[in-house]
Amino acid sequence: MAIGLIFLAIALILIAYAYLSYKKVAQSLLPVKQEDLVSYYLDLVYNLLPVPFWSALLGIALLLVAIIIILFSLPFVF
Repeated sequence: MAIGLIFLAIALILIAYAYLSYKKVAQSLLPVKQEDLVSYYLDLVYNLLPVPFWSALLGIALLLVAIIIILFSLPFVF
């Protein structure tokens, strides 16, 4: 159960990091969005692809693993 909670905390941190990175990049590209929408999305993907994208995917996968571990170990706790 403790490992599931640790995985859950790490997953939430990774997802929060990806979300905050997305909001920061989207805010900085706001003038570009009003001029050209295609270049806005290309720049958005180009800025988010290295670390925030993969941390979001890892966070989602870890969240699913944590939920499975917690639900599996729940009957043994009670």
